[in-house]
Amino acid sequence: MNIDEIFAEIDRLYTANQGEKVEEYILEKIGEAAGAGDENVMIQLLNELIGHYRETSEFDKLRTFAQKLLDILEGSSLKGSMAHATSLLNVANAYRAAGMLRESNTLYQQVKSYYDANVSPDSMLYASLLNNMSLLFQEMNDYESAADCLERALGISLIYPECRIEQATTYTNLAVTLIKLGRMDEAESHLHKAFELFDEDDEPDYHYSAAASAMAEIKYFNKDYGASVKYYEKALEVIERCVGKSRAYEITKQNMMAAAAKLDPEDSADDQSPKEARREFSGLEIARLYYEEFGRKMIHEKFPSYENRIAVGLAGEGSDCFGFDDEVSRDHDWGPGFCMWLTNDDYEKIGKRLQEEYDKLPGDFMGYKRRTSPISGKRDGVSTISVFYTMTTGKSKAPTTDSEWLMTDDDKFATAINGEVFRDDLGDFSAIRDSIMLYYPNHIWRRKIAYTAASMSQTGQYNYNRMLGRGDRVTAAICLGDFIKHTMSMLYLLDKKYAPYYKWMFKGLEASEDAKSIRDKLMVLAGSHPEDKQAAGIIEEICSEILERLHKLGLSRDSDNYLDHHVMEILHPECLNTNKEMDMDDNNSIISLIDKIVTLEWNAFDKVINEGGRASCQDDFSTFSVMRKSQYMLWSREMLESFIDDFETANAKGWNLITEKYGRMEESTAPEEYAKIKDSMPEISDEKKQIIEAIVAIQVGMMEDFAKEYPKSASEARSIHTSEDTPDNTSYETYLRGEISTYSDRTLELYGRFVAGYARDGRNIAKETITNSALLYGYKSLDHMESKL
Repeated sequence: MNIDEIFAEIDRLYTANQGEKVEEYILEKIGEAAGAGDENVMIQLLNELIGHYRETSEFDKLRTFAQKLLDILEGSSLKGSMAHATSLLNVANAYRAAGMLRESNTLYQQVKSYYDANVSPDSMLYASLLNNMSLLFQEMNDYESAADCLERALGISLIYPECRIEQATTYTNLAVTLIKLGRMDEAESHLHKAFELFDEDDEPDYHYSAAASAMAEIKYFNKDYGASVKYYEKALEVIERCVGKSRAYEITKQNMMAAAAKLDPEDSADDQSPKEARREFSGLEIARLYYEEFGRKMIHEKFPSYENRIAVGLAGEGSDCFGFDDEVSRDHDWGPGFCMWLTNDDYEKIGKRLQEEYDKLPGDFMGYKRRTSPISGKRDGVSTISVFYTMTTGKSKAPTTDSEWLMTDDDKFATAINGEVFRDDLGDFSAIRDSIMLYYPNHIWRRKIAYTAASMSQTGQYNYNRMLGRGDRVTAAICLGDFIKHTMSMLYLLDKKYAPYYKWMFKGLEASEDAKSIRDKLMVLAGSHPEDKQAAGIIEEICSEILERLHKLGLSRDSDNYLDHHVMEILHPECLNTNKEMDMDDNNSIISLIDKIVTLEWNAFDKVINEGGRASCQDDFSTFSVMRKSQYMLWSREMLESFIDDFETANAKGWNLITEKYGRMEESTAPEEYAKIKDSMPEISDEKKQIIEAIVAIQVGMMEDFAKEYPKSASEARSIHTSEDTPDNTSYETYLRGEISTYSDRTLELYGRFVAGYARDGRNIAKETITNSALLYGYKSLDHMESKL
């Protein structure tokens, strides 16, 4: 692969202001490099991707790919080289931007150790390191150390006249630091020098925005609010042009609005003032402005010893925390306010006093009234960190176990990480928030996607049409509504975003470009009526688009539009019959055969008429699918094909093999009923009965061994022995006997060889089948499932 050509294309995309296409292009090339085993290209592209995510503030993706890069570097031949140090520096910068300060500092120190031994102290490489370390010190509020690093870096860069942009950037960073130290005149002087250097370009680069923002802050400090607004506008223009409306853009815009709010009414009516100064603010914007105007000062003056220990922001319940508030939202529980989160110890010491001081803050701000409802007392003000996360997710900490991830609904996580943190020097609140933001572990993510795919299939592709066919429009409407909700859940999962509370799910999808087409179809679907006969077609179109997304993400390869048929591959592609000699087409064929059998059985099961009426399990395709697939995943192609032939032959004759299976079980569970139907069933020869009983004896022994090793998992299954049968309980032995009694001579012969082979090799069919079930249900292993029961 030609890395120069790749970087040229990336530069072209940026130059053409097509930054939104950069991510997709880099990921595509990383995939090609991985396929070609080109480690060097992978490392360079991962560095580029991490830088892209840093600039666009996509920190969840940044963390994921930064860790991938570190893992590759650890085993790379480049370890200990300049290229290795450069990559570590890039990740350190990324971690700093993502708020992972401790991790960032660790990597900076590793790079510094390498530079001390291998790089001239007067080189621009060293100056770059000092510049970046200074930014970390700024984040850590150690501004003296930051200023020291920057003064050393500036001294180095001035040696090299050609390093104009580096000089301008260093002047800017030093000015920002001096502002924090209250040395405003020195800071303004450095910024003027920076502007002189930046202005030599026709169109200043991204770093210009930092200089403009810094000058805006100085103007604000000097109460020159009009000039402050203008400098912020310049910064916004550059940020949007270079990286779009990123987090940096939003923060800069909020700072500008704080300055605009200070303008006199006559000034804000002037044509030169910004549009934002005259529009309605969102609740989140008002919260930040209210904190900056009153909260920051109150904390600084009343609780100086705790100023760097109080996390401040707005997050949790409420449309404003999601950014979804509108005119309708403002009629209740809405207005200026913010949250302060304390450790348990700090809450014991100052919690009550801090709340009292918060309650004293002005009741009116920018024409808006403070929240006054009983509910609002739980949504803003003072609480402990542990109480906030317990109220939102049910746990005081971030999830660490599979059960904690699985037992918490998506909307709970969405509520815990929405909004914005304005300040968190201590980092305890943000540490939990950041951990949740990393999203589900991959195997949990796959499990949730698989479940949602099955649910979409069951409600929309299967039950909706069946209910219409029965004339049950009420239940059909329920199925349609469930399908719409499951579809929205799927879109969030595929975007790796937590779905909010149901009433905001559709609204939240506005931010997803990938969801636009399906979102439009859901609008049509929601307004459809059964007699329109268009809903079924739209459902299939939506499922087709979801399938395309699954393919793109590498979650499935099959082309079948019926989403349930993809569940097995989504969950655990490794648990399929993937013999190393089997090529992809063979493997896909096995999957198709299994899916075909399950479909044949389900259709037959649906037609079984029970004496007590339709059983609930006849409408639970998800569980049925897992149970049946778990069994057939052990079978060979020849066995699968033979049993399919059995089924199709029976269907052609109008005979239901599932009805026969349950009928034969009644010989033990309901003898009187069996006596009524036994003559209607195919006769089984004595020789075949002997074979069946031999097979049953072997497999019952296997199940007994399994129950000893995994008693909890076995207790979730059927009782083992026929002697335990009752009219309401069918044992494993009876079920097995009934099932294999329906096999043709050919299928029974193949199955007998299969069982004998397992017994000869010391393998256990029951154990391997239930292992497959555990995997399909999303557990890591059978042992993992046993530990969770």
